[in-house]
Amino acid sequence: MAHELRIQDGWYKVESSSLLHKKFQVPFEEDMFNEFKGHRNLAVEELPPWTQESTKEKASRRAVSRALNAMLNTGKGGKVYLGIVDSGMVRGLQLTTYQQDHVMGSLDDLMSRYKPPVKKHRYRIKFVPVVDPKCSEEEIIKQCSYDASDNLDETDMTERMKPHIFRSHRYCWCDKDGVAQFNCGVMTQDYVIEIDILPWNSKDPRNQDSGCGSLINLHPLHEDEEGSVYFRRQASLVKYSMSEICELTRQEARESLEEEVNRLKREIIAKEEL
Repeated sequence: MAHELRIQDGWYKVESSSLLHKKFQVPFEEDMFNEFKGHRNLAVEELPPWTQESTKEKASRRAVSRALNAMLNTGKGGKVYLGIVDSGMVRGLQLTTYQQDHVMGSLDDLMSRYKPPVKKHRYRIKFVPVVDPKCSEEEIIKQCSYDASDNLDETDMTERMKPHIFRSHRYCWCDKDGVAQFNCGVMTQDYVIEIDILPWNSKDPRNQDSGCGSLINLHPLHEDEEGSVYFRRQASLVKYSMSEICELTRQEARESLEEEVNRLKREIIAKEEL
């Protein structure tokens, strides 16, 4: 079957698949709804010791969890791109099929540790392949259409079922496997990991027992794995105290109730006019 290649704003499109151009500068900056990270350390325990804050130096890397927590607590959603550095340049992260499984499992594990836990329908994850600008059109189409899981034999599938090691900065078995493949000359595909936090939908039946308040069903506030509560403010993260959280909740409840009251008034007026 023939595939049509379309290039738009640095994104390669082949039917329903997408790829990114390596070293491409994405056409948007970090803001209220977008965050860039050059690594894939989701939870704080996954940060290597050399990135941690010391008496002499500040932390050189922050866990992705902080940004995810802030987007959840703001209630408006957003996307975190792993493999795009702060400047907006696409670098990509080398990931085998097993390592992709690890990232998905690590994200589910992280969301289950939040208080309250985050339901799976409230976030999504996607792996966008990154291609070299020197690749031919044929090579780009091949990468866009390739699914490594289709080529796993019975032994590979058994290997794939092995439990991964989460909440640790040490190499998991899948990382060691990736290093072994590299040492054997096997080139691993680069990806940008796109984690999508969906906006809070108070009308979604799956959220009826998760929100705050029976009338307005405000989005819940989540503590992260360290017990902290973050909010998104433009392109930055803000850690709120308990008193600030209470004040923010009162304000949001007041605004939502006023909106609901106005809606009911409009309904009453419309019925009276009939």
